[in-house]
Amino acid sequence: MPATLTPARLRAERLAAQGVGAPGATPAAVVARMTAVQGQDLGQVLWAIGVRAPGSTRADVRAAFDRGEVVRAWPMRGTLHALRPDDLRLIASLTAERTIRSIARRATELGIDDALVTRARDATVDALHGGRSLVRDDLFDHWRAVGIDPAGGRGYHLLLRLALDGLVVWGPTARVGQGIVLLDEWAPATEDLPDRDEALRRVVTGHLRGRGPATEADTAAWKKLPIGDVRRGAAAAGDAIERLGDGLLALADRPAPGGVPTGHLLPGFDEYLLGYADRSAQLPVVHQDRVVPGGNGVFLPMAVVRGVVAGTWTRAERSTGIRLVVTPFEPLDPAAVRALEAAAERYARWLVAPVTFDVAPPA
Repeated sequence: MPATLTPARLRAERLAAQGVGAPGATPAAVVARMTAVQGQDLGQVLWAIGVRAPGSTRADVRAAFDRGEVVRAWPMRGTLHALRPDDLRLIASLTAERTIRSIARRATELGIDDALVTRARDATVDALHGGRSLVRDDLFDHWRAVGIDPAGGRGYHLLLRLALDGLVVWGPTARVGQGIVLLDEWAPATEDLPDRDEALRRVVTGHLRGRGPATEADTAAWKKLPIGDVRRGAAAAGDAIERLGDGLLALADRPAPGGVPTGHLLPGFDEYLLGYADRSAQLPVVHQDRVVPGGNGVFLPMAVVRGVVAGTWTRAERSTGIRLVVTPFEPLDPAAVRALEAAAERYARWLVAPVTFDVAPPA
């Protein structure tokens, strides 16, 4: 391995680690390899998993949630992620206390104190025990019935706090969204939590397994951990981590790049960008505002060619199927158009629905 990776080689290595377009993995195996997948939008995270499990369908990904193999919760950064229940417990052992401290001021502003958290906990257990699930609005109705007002952001904040305490997760899929369940009933722990050094080793190697090569700063930003903790985890990993130069780390036994399609249609909030503090290798700085318009924190779905984000895409449902339109940043060559058209065909197979594909003039 050269001391310095070229940008093209770095992108190829990262695509290989991410498993984008690599066949053979089940939805549950994809999530296990990634450790956690950004998931504040359910529809987007279903496709984030599906694009890494070619041959699966949307129904297959939903089934992984329905079986309790995958859940959604707030393991770090106050952001919903999809992950295995045991990985949720592992990450939360490192991050939950810090996150609770970070939201304490907002809790006070909302009039939330320990007594109210306890009341919400008791009401939630009463509503969900015995394997029951409720969508958020129905759970909030139960809270109102016992005198807990979820209006004004209190409901969201209380639900976040109960999740950080390890009580609830988003579990089985519903007609709209997901049902909220008691974590330990829905998906009982299958292993004991390790000590802190081992937990740090697992989360650092987990980040690199699904995103390497990456820097310590990338891992710290993704996990919202102090850089010292990241270095401690990397040291615990020993020779399992290879140092590639320019501050980049990767697993020594990482998959070789190549053997996957050259074009991909990735969802919004995809880990191909969100997994790194420095995203310039994949997304040229000049185009970053087009993926995150106005820097508002909303990442649009991305059209990727040869590892570079080349545009965004939208979908519109029609009576005859889905119309998918790619808006490139610059004119696409014929090979790029064919690669993205093939990606649209893979998306259609995942949806099990007809998809028409168009390329708009460059934005």
